Order: sequence, then structure tokens, then C-alpha cells
Amino acid sequence: MQNEQRLNGFGSLKAIFFDMDGVIYDSMGNHSVAWSKAFAALGLDFPLEQVYMNEGRTGSSTVQMFFQEKLGRKATEEEISFIYDRKSQFFEAMPAPVPIIGIKLLLERLSREGIAIWVVTGSAQELLLEGLCSDFPGLVHKEKIVSAKDVRFGKPDPEPYLMALRKSGFRPEEVLVIENAPLGVESAKAAGIFTLCINTGILADEILWQSGADEVVKEVEEVERLIFKE
Repeated sequence: MQNEQRLNGFGSLKAIFFDMDGVIYDSMGNHSVAWSKAFAALGLDFPLEQVYMNEGRTGSSTVQMFFQEKLGRKATEEEISFIYDRKSQFFEAMPAPVPIIGIKLLLERLSREGIAIWVVTGSAQELLLEGLCSDFPGLVHKEKIVSAKDVRFGKPDPEPYLMALRKSGFRPEEVLVIENAPLGVESAKAAGIFTLCINTGILADEILWQSGADEVVKEVEEVERLIFKE
């Protein structure tokens, strides 16, 4: 009942915190290939599914996680820099990711209704961060973006969403999070925020439910119908 009330029209909803990759941009395919190629440069195998499972981590955390799990040791700063630099190079050499179908229309409707739009991402990818404001003029603003550059601990730690709450001044009960990845859902739920998950990736819905998502949908249109009860 509480979840239904949270999505029953506007009610107390004053802001939506969007993840970026896989929610605003159809970019996870590029990220997964770039990560796999970067690790392969050191002779290491980073399967695509594992990239999706760890989406939302900061770059350095992703490298450390891999080294701890696969090699049983911490990565050096040189290894972290080498892998992340290679990953960035591979990513930026690919065709620019396009927005998720329907996302701009949703952002425009939220703006008309006076619902604040924030972006909370584990990415530090300059290509995407710089493009957000130019791709969505008047809808996404630089001062309303929380990226990997703004936090010490990335998703699944709650710090990214707690940071967005502090910067925005909204209370958890006034906010809805839209995520697409298990670690992002865990981060948002740990911050006490209702979390709607749009599954635009390769993971099974069950994985997203198990991570704590309050709702799981497939398309942006379904997100809009839930928000506005249409």
C-alpha cells in the first residue's frame, strides 16, 4: 500500500533521481565491450555479464573488485590507471551512445509538471557527462549531476544517493529513483528511496527484484504510466 501511494500521481513526489547508463543513454553495450577489451589488454577475461552485474561502481572500484575476486590481491594505482585509461579510450572510439527510447519525452513531461530532475551516476566518462546537458538542454543541469567524481564510495554504497539528497534538499519520501542495475538499486534502497528499475540490459528481471527493486519494467513508457497512473 505504501508503495502504491508513493506512485499514486504526484502526491509527495518532488524529484526523480535518474541513473545515466542504461536509463538515460543506451550505453551499456559500449561500456561492457570497452571493459572487456581493457582487461584483455592485460590478458584477463572480464565477461560481459559481469560488467552488467557490477554496473554503477566507480572505475577504480570495478578494477579493485576484479583483482580481489580473480587474482586474490589489490590492484596497484598503476594497474587501475592503465585499465581505466584503456577502457575510456575504447569507449570513446565507439559510436556515441544514443538516448534510451522515450527518455527525452519523459524528462520533458517531468519538467512541465515541476518535478526536479537529477542524475546520479557511477560514471566518470567525460564523453557522456559533458553530453548530458547539451543532449537534454533545459532538462539536465550540471549542478544537478552526482557522478563518480563527487563521491568517495560508489554504488552499491548509498553515498551517491545520499549525496544527491543532501545537494537537492529533498527528503527520501519525496524522491523516486530510476535505475537499471542491481548495485544501483542496492545503493538507492540503502539511502531509503523508492526505486523503480527499468531493465534495459541482459540480466534477468529476477536479479533486479532480488537486489531490492520496488518495481521492474522493460520500457520508459511503463515508467511514465506508473508515475502518472495512466
